[in-house]
This record gives sequence, C-alpha cells and structure tokens, in this order.
Amino acid sequence: MSAAQRLAAIVIGAIAVIGIVVVALTLTDGGLAADPSPSVSVSPAGSPITSEAPTEEPSPGSESDVLAALAVIEEQIIAIRGLPAADIGAPELLTRDELHDALVALFEESYPPEEQAEDNASLRALGLLEPGQDVAALQLQLLGDVVLGFYDDEAKRMVVVTDEGLDPLAKVTYAHEYTHALQDAAFGIASLAREEEGEDDRALARTALLEGDATVAMFAWAFANLEPQELAEITGAPQPDTTGIPSWLVEQIAVFPYIDGYLWAGGLAGDPLNPDFTQLDAAYGDPPDSTEQIIDVEKWDPREAPIPVDGPDLAAVFGEGWTEVDDTPIGQAFLEDILVYHGVSGDEAQAAAAGWGGDQVVVATGPNDAFAVAWRLVWDTPEDADEFADAYNSVISGLGFPASVTRVDDDEVLIAHGSSPDVLRRTVEAAGD
Repeated sequence: MSAAQRLAAIVIGAIAVIGIVVVALTLTDGGLAADPSPSVSVSPAGSPITSEAPTEEPSPGSESDVLAALAVIEEQIIAIRGLPAADIGAPELLTRDELHDALVALFEESYPPEEQAEDNASLRALGLLEPGQDVAALQLQLLGDVVLGFYDDEAKRMVVVTDEGLDPLAKVTYAHEYTHALQDAAFGIASLAREEEGEDDRALARTALLEGDATVAMFAWAFANLEPQELAEITGAPQPDTTGIPSWLVEQIAVFPYIDGYLWAGGLAGDPLNPDFTQLDAAYGDPPDSTEQIIDVEKWDPREAPIPVDGPDLAAVFGEGWTEVDDTPIGQAFLEDILVYHGVSGDEAQAAAAGWGGDQVVVATGPNDAFAVAWRLVWDTPEDADEFADAYNSVISGLGFPASVTRVDDDEVLIAHGSSPDVLRRTVEAAGD
C-alpha cells in the first residue's frame, strides 16, 4: 500500500490551492489572512471566493527570462529556509505535454506492474477498491493536469512547466519544490527510508515531514513576495477533479502530507511570516515514526513510539497457492481514512482512530481470487479499543465479504476479512493464537 504515497511529492500544483485556503481559515485569528490578502474570503464550505477577477494569462516569456525568475525564487527560498543552495543545475523547462510524459515514465519506473498487482489485491481485500478500479490508474488520474513542476530526488533535477506562463501558482509551486532540493542536499531525502518494505505508516509520517516543512517555507515565501491579487489568483485556480477517486486515496496523497504535515511543521516553526526551522532541521536526524506523532504533537514531544505488533503468516496457514501481498502497519491517519471511506462520519472516525498504539495488517491471496486479512491493533486504553471496535463493527455489513471484529485482549482488537466464511474462520484462528 506504499503506492498511496508514491506521487505525493509531485501533486503540489493541486495542494498549493488547497493550502492557501487553509491558511486563510486557520490563521485568521492572528490577522495573517486579513492583512496580506484582504481580497480573499472563504465560504462555509471552504471554497474560495475572490473579489477580483484573476489576472490576465501571463506570457510564457523567453527561456532566459524564466530561468532568471526561477533563480530569484531559489535565492529567496534559500534565505527563508536557511539551508545552503542545492547543486543541481538549472531546472528543466518542459511543455505541459512533455511534463505529462515525464511523469508517466517516472511513475512506471518506480511502480512496476508486479507491485501494482500486489497493491490492488491488498486494497481489494481491505474493501478499499471497487470492482474494476486500479490503484495505479487512479493515481495517474489524480495527477491530471494540475502538476506544474516537481523535484526528482533520484535524478537530482527540478522540472517546471513553462508553456503556460510563470503565473503565481507556478511560482509558489517552484518555491515549494525547490525547498525539497534544499532538504535533499542538506539531509538526504533517501535517508528517510520511505520506500522500505513493510513500513507504510512510517513512510507517510516522513512524507508529512518533507511536505510540511516545504509548505511552511512556501507560505513564508508567498506572503513575502506575492501581491494580494496574486494570492487571490491562486485561490481562484480550478480545484483538481477527484471524481471517481476513493476518498482515502485523495487523503493519503493530496491532503495528509500537506495539510496535517503543514500544521505539525508550522507548530514547530512558529511565526508563519518568519518561521524558525531549528526544530524541523533536528527532525531530519530523528524523524517521525508514525502518523500519530504528526497528528498529535503531544505524541511527538515527548516521543511516543508505536507499539510493535506481530501478524500471522497467513500464506503458511493456507498453504500451496497462497502468497503474502502485504505485511505493514496501517497507522492512525490511514485508519481514520478507511473508516470514513466505509461510511463513518469524520468526527466519529477521528475519535475511533485516536488512542492508536500500534498495528499490523497481513494480507494474503490464494487461488480463484481468494484472500485473507488479519489486522491486529493495540490501543492505549480499553476504552480506546472499545470505541474502535464499535466503529468497525458498524461498517462490516457494507464490505461485501465475510469480516469480523474480535477483542483479543483488553487493549487489542483483531479485524479479519475473508473471501469465504471458511477462510475467515481460519484467519481468526491463526491470528488469535
């Protein structure tokens, strides 16, 4: 299921729009939204309303002009973030069509068909994909035409769309993405080990560190360097079309790393106009281990480590023809998203996921589309375990396959899914030992 984070770093074109609106919502009490951008207000539903029409479409400009403008943004971000310049050369300037081709190539290279098949099987067994849905296709659909640029930490390159002009959204995107280049040069993005097998929750937490840090820097840059009408133009940009994309996937890729990551990182950095990145710099040496630590700062400082949980070897239990396709912690953030996707209200899902202590989900598949899921969760208190068990019991009837909730201990819950009643029974027996 780590595929859910594979494109998080290159969807900032959509997130920049959402993020500016979030700033207007969350920082109004401090006067920030009212002063730099008086022309922007937010409706109760959270949709942007601007008092000015967007500015005229900018001309693409010559390549030298664009590179000069981007170089200025780089120097401004270096000053804000307080890190040395990244020695990665000039950004690549691509057309929209060229960028799309580059993203598809990058996606296919990093997400081979066998991993896609395993993720599809795992997500179907968890009830998170409808018949005919494919997780890779859904991620590419979510990308759509919103991406304006990205930083490739493997090739050490910046890529920017230029045929549509260097408008305010493109500029703020570049400020965000160049921050990733600075992070990589200073700390080594690869050192966060986000691709390590069986560590999905940790990977999402560390993605939130990267994106939250970059979003803090992006906002500081935007409010220092964009005019009020330019901020209004950003909030007036079209929202990405998420029709047909499961809510949990949108949350995992396009919301949690940026919004929750920003709130966490912003809390550590302080003044959004003049952030202090000292604590964030230190976090790269001892990064978060769970999304719980991002959601609840009291679990970050002092650090509350996730409780290790063992899952059964389901492939061995069921024997010949069975294969393990997933064995990883789900984590508090994804757990909440799963409950909402299955019909639990946002507030109830948030309450049911709170008190998470640790978990491990094991998914195995067998002949004729058979599957088994054993998901063990440890909670801080018996009351937390009760609240989660009640919430999951409420969604079982809508899953479309046999499932059960079992109290293993006062603070432990076992969720089991099976492609048949017999598979479910054997899964519960194996996981309950």
